[in-house]
Amino acid sequence: MTDDANTFEEGNQPRGRQSREWEVFAREAAEEPLTHVGSVTADDRETAHEQAATLFEDPLALWLTPAEAVARYTDPALTPGETA
Repeated sequence: MTDDANTFEEGNQPRGRQSREWEVFAREAAEEPLTHVGSVTADDRETAHEQAATLFEDPLALWLTPAEAVARYTDPALTPGETA
């Protein structure tokens, strides 16, 4: 991958009206790594946790972080609809 192949996407655009986007990471078993499993939209951390716990059943660990705290670097070749 070349240096110019990376792009930076800032995750500070909330979904919905005033709701905040939360990135969800889960671990299904102790020997598995923590994995990004998706995102939820909620006004606060408690509501985000409730939504994530409903969507991602019985994880051993469930971590949430505000989307704006995540720096996203994506190779354009991996962008949906793009060809490598």
